[in-house]
Amino acid sequence: MVPVVRKMPERAPLPPPVILRAKVHYGSPVFGYALAMTLIAVTGALRLALFNTDPTSAGPFLLFYPAIAAASFLAGSGPGIVATIAGAAFSIFLFPVAPAPPSWIALAVLGPLLATGFAHLRFLRDQHLAAARELASFKFIGDHASDWILLLSDTGHIRYANLRACVDLGWTESELTGRHVEALVPESQRPALKELLVSARSGTAKPVEMTFEHRDGTPALVELGCTGVRTGEDQVIYAAARDIAERKRIEQESKRIDKKLQQVRHWESLGVLAGGLAHDFNNLLTSILGYASLAKDALPRGHEALPMLDSISSAGERSAELVRTMLATSGYRPQYTEQLQLGQILNSILASRPLPPNVQVLSQVETPVFSGDRRSIDTLLWSLISNAAESYGRQEGVVRVSIRSGPAPRTPKATFEEGDAGTGECLGIVVEDNGCGMPQEVLERAFDPFFSTKFTGRGLGLPAVRGIVRAYSGKLLLVTAAGQGTRVEVWLPNGTAD
Repeated sequence: MVPVVRKMPERAPLPPPVILRAKVHYGSPVFGYALAMTLIAVTGALRLALFNTDPTSAGPFLLFYPAIAAASFLAGSGPGIVATIAGAAFSIFLFPVAPAPPSWIALAVLGPLLATGFAHLRFLRDQHLAAARELASFKFIGDHASDWILLLSDTGHIRYANLRACVDLGWTESELTGRHVEALVPESQRPALKELLVSARSGTAKPVEMTFEHRDGTPALVELGCTGVRTGEDQVIYAAARDIAERKRIEQESKRIDKKLQQVRHWESLGVLAGGLAHDFNNLLTSILGYASLAKDALPRGHEALPMLDSISSAGERSAELVRTMLATSGYRPQYTEQLQLGQILNSILASRPLPPNVQVLSQVETPVFSGDRRSIDTLLWSLISNAAESYGRQEGVVRVSIRSGPAPRTPKATFEEGDAGTGECLGIVVEDNGCGMPQEVLERAFDPFFSTKFTGRGLGLPAVRGIVRAYSGKLLLVTAAGQGTRVEVWLPNGTAD
């Protein structure tokens, strides 16, 4: 398709002057005709007073012609013609001597010419004022537009730049006027700008992304569109640019969020898969452990197969523990609950689970009873305590464990926050250490299954905590920084704390 140059509509030609035209006067018709009669009466009286002794000395209609011109310019051609007729009537009835025929011929010719000529001058003046007002209105609109608006000559020199372009670029309008638009873009962008201007001369060019330079040299990413407009023999290029730096930032942020959502959906699908597999595998382990126990009971004491059965049972218990952790990570929560003695569970964990000898655990239990699932609470406490203990490495340190009840904090200053425990009474479990802490890049992956900064094979601690909190519809808070320790708060809602 051959592009077509858009043409601005030509200004309508001026109407030819006519002797009589409807509504050619300005203001009220009565005012125009009254003005004409008043001027003729005043000039006629002046004529009689000055030239009464010799009516032919200065021409009988000499003072009438300025009155006719004034009436035509102030009121229009209609009142001007009326003033011509009124001057003739005045001379017939009030002049002591009738004007000669040449004077009547002069009045018949000069009167209409003065009326139409001066009325036309008034029309031109008003048209010029209207065009100036229209131009001022368009300039006001252009200056207050949110986009950059540039009018370029056919060679690319700037004829007009609106206020937004001047403010954003750091130049005044007088400084931009006459400057070539290529001077506003880096050297690397000028070939693309030239191609855009060539396309604009033959029609509307497709908008392109381009970098302009502010006065201080900083870049400004804009979307620039150009349109060629022909006005008679002249052609201008209308260029409109929009700053898209904020839009690009939002698009990048949106892409980052979309990627994060895809990762979340990915892990959720893996969690569902892992939960299903763990649930079925847990049923198989139940059978394996059950039959191993029956086999041990059926064999006599001292049988050579008993140690092998003990190994099977031990491996099965470790496998069952791993399965329970995977179920917790996937957000699985058993349907049955019981009244849990939290102090006993915590003491049992500290007595039966291996902790580094360089780490001391200080506990404070203010809420002794909780209605929930023992295995999930056991996994939650052990995951938090073991992670806090491992943060010290080989250095000596203290892990503080606090169990209490109360409402979950509403406006915490947390590095990581997830979930909403509501406004009711909650069980709060807080585990705090002064270990190595987590930098931002580690925190971003801390809840990914099997991601670990320790050795291979670890990495279900915090993911299991997150899954348990989700299963209880609770709230998880984490405050950490590299070298400043870690504080983890878990709040389990719905009135489960007694």
